[in-house]
Amino acid sequence: MKKFSPVLSTTAIAGLLLAGCASDDQAEAVDDHAVEGEIFAVEDPWVRATEVIMETDHDHSMTGAFVHLTNVSGEDQTIVGAHAEVAELVELHEVIDDGGVNVMQEKEGGFPLAGEQRYELNPGEDHIMLMDLAEEIQPGDVIDITLEVATGETQTIEFVAKDFVGAQENYGDLDHHDDETHSET
Repeated sequence: MKKFSPVLSTTAIAGLLLAGCASDDQAEAVDDHAVEGEIFAVEDPWVRATEVIMETDHDHSMTGAFVHLTNVSGEDQTIVGAHAEVAELVELHEVIDDGGVNVMQEKEGGFPLAGEQRYELNPGEDHIMLMDLAEEIQPGDVIDITLEVATGETQTIEFVAKDFVGAQENYGDLDHHDDETHSET
């Protein structure tokens, strides 16, 4: 049986005590898991992992990305677009009630955030849609998505892939074109 060195144990305890002396600001940032960028503070960025549903004969595989954003830029902002290397097409989407059925569609005008406002992208609500995926996204994969605001400024956010079942919105027969118009059925 190995014996633990009292010096090592004392060092470990001292480290824990010092960690407990962090400032309230540091503790809040750690507790909230927020990362502050120049435009947005970012909380809980994640993307829905794809399953084995990516069929070889179907090139329109898609998934959603979700995050809670707080505008820290000091100015009103509107997210007007997004880009991700893993997807051929990235759009800002909303989910609307169409006669009792949740239907997803592109969000006209983007996502507006007044100064200091929080905006949540959640399953079954506003979200970022990644379409025509280049590869399957596995749980734990990290996907970089760059958000663009109306001023042309950008902020890249790391999204972690996780399994998720829920928010069963209807994707319909999305017909996306290069002219950025599409129809929903």
